[in-house]
Amino acid sequence: MRDDFSNLRAERDEPARYRDTYSPPPKRQGNLTLQIALGIWLGGVALGITGFIASLLLATFGMTIQLP
Repeated sequence: MRDDFSNLRAERDEPARYRDTYSPPPKRQGNLTLQIALGIWLGGVALGITGFIASLLLATFGMTIQLP
């Protein structure tokens, strides 16, 4: 059985509806850069403190790496 595509038609897309009124774009927050810098700094401090505590724990419990 052969398919008959002679009556195949595409439907047109409906145009997008846009608002008639214009509103100015919202102002960008000026403290975004400050928040990013603070996050990077606090992340570095947290990693430094975690590394320091880990090294203290390893030194306290005598868990040192021994090479063969």
